[in-house]
Amino acid sequence: MDYFLTIGAVIIFVESRVQSEINYNELEEATGFSLSHLRSTFAKTTGKSLSRYIVGRRVANAAFDIIHSHMNILDIAEKYQFSNPDTFTRAFNRVTGFTPLEFRKRRIEVGRMKLCAGVYGVSERMERMKSEQLKATEDSTVLYGVPRVGYGSYQGCTPYPICLKACANYLGEDIDYDYVMAVCGAAFRLTWDVTCWNAGNVDACFTFDEWEKVYRLGIEGLGYGYEAIRRTEDTKKEDFIRFIKEKIDKGIPCIAAGIIGPPEACIITGYRDNGDTLLGWNFFQDNPEFGGNVETHESGYFISKDWWENPDTVSVIGMGEKTGEKMSIDGIVKNAVEVLSGRQTGNYAKGIQAYDAWKKAVTDDGQFKDNAIMPIMAERLMCQGDAMDCLMDGRWHASEFFKKQAEEQPGNPFFIKLAEKFGEAAAVVIKISEVLGGWERTELQMRNLYKPENRKKIGELIDTCKAADEEALSLLGRLQDFNRM
Repeated sequence: MDYFLTIGAVIIFVESRVQSEINYNELEEATGFSLSHLRSTFAKTTGKSLSRYIVGRRVANAAFDIIHSHMNILDIAEKYQFSNPDTFTRAFNRVTGFTPLEFRKRRIEVGRMKLCAGVYGVSERMERMKSEQLKATEDSTVLYGVPRVGYGSYQGCTPYPICLKACANYLGEDIDYDYVMAVCGAAFRLTWDVTCWNAGNVDACFTFDEWEKVYRLGIEGLGYGYEAIRRTEDTKKEDFIRFIKEKIDKGIPCIAAGIIGPPEACIITGYRDNGDTLLGWNFFQDNPEFGGNVETHESGYFISKDWWENPDTVSVIGMGEKTGEKMSIDGIVKNAVEVLSGRQTGNYAKGIQAYDAWKKAVTDDGQFKDNAIMPIMAERLMCQGDAMDCLMDGRWHASEFFKKQAEEQPGNPFFIKLAEKFGEAAAVVIKISEVLGGWERTELQMRNLYKPENRKKIGELIDTCKAADEEALSLLGRLQDFNRM
């Protein structure tokens, strides 16, 4: 069991009790670990003590009430378990830099931040962006103005297409997210590891049977040459630095897998110290379980000095020379058929076949024991939620893509039907979320997933979603025949 699941379980436990006293005996029971172990692991992973984190979460929620309610500040302090006004004021000032009264007068924006995978909470955050596009010194170059990426950017949640759109837009390409999702094939994917509950089930690299294909098609499909470096036993840090500097010095941001946290896509927007230090945007830079040693640049970019020490830093991708040859609709349809077709590659069931593996895992009562500790429950919910997010993001944007194709080619009878079928699949995922009690991944959703009657309903809805995808796959095959006529 990965350590970040334990940290995530602690974060969920705290966030669920931010208005009440934290019972550490309950925390030990819920996680299956001693308090001393939890404190040590939490501090080592996040760079912050557990007690300080709890105070920070109470202050963040209090800040939200200060701005968005008419409650008396003393009542807010009491609501979030601060014993007296002086204690509250000192804690609030330490976290925000303001007293509660100053904070309310200034009307400082209180936003929403990601606390850990699938869990969000309120946060006081002020971001400043530079107006310059590129700033270089003798041993550093930083590209300013690269759009920030994160879960929810462009109404999407698949890191690689999000990063690719942001980089392409920065380079002047006017493309939509649904087009990027379709052109790289990620809009049509679903993968499930048949051997275990795998938190990497739906990573974009599993879209095709060749891990690199999704990345290559994404860049080539936009009309650029594809360039990449992959970490092997023979690859050195200097090789990665050389690749990154060559791109950044030309004003081209890179897409990397890893840097901070798991091997998901992120953007490198600059370097310092001749490449030993990297800057950019990462989906996990604000996550306590991954970002404990990460600093923040005034632009908001992460600053990472130990990116090479992260074993999940496995590759860097760059956009090469512009070819101008974008992927045709025939190419997109061909790739969609390949991705949706049911098959098993190694431990992974893919395409239509993944639905059966997913349903089998979710409806297996032996996988959902009554006395399960919270990290195990979080693991189950994470895999369930990732599959839902994958389908919602993919099928909804596939539907949008084919709607646009129908508008551009009204004489083609298949495009609008494909939009409808992919839309049906996305609608089924919404019903699954309703069974769980919402899209969040809190204790409520954990408990609901462990109820046999809910998992039975989810199994039935998985079959319904599969049927919609099977019809879409059939339509794609008929579209191929139609285009050959």
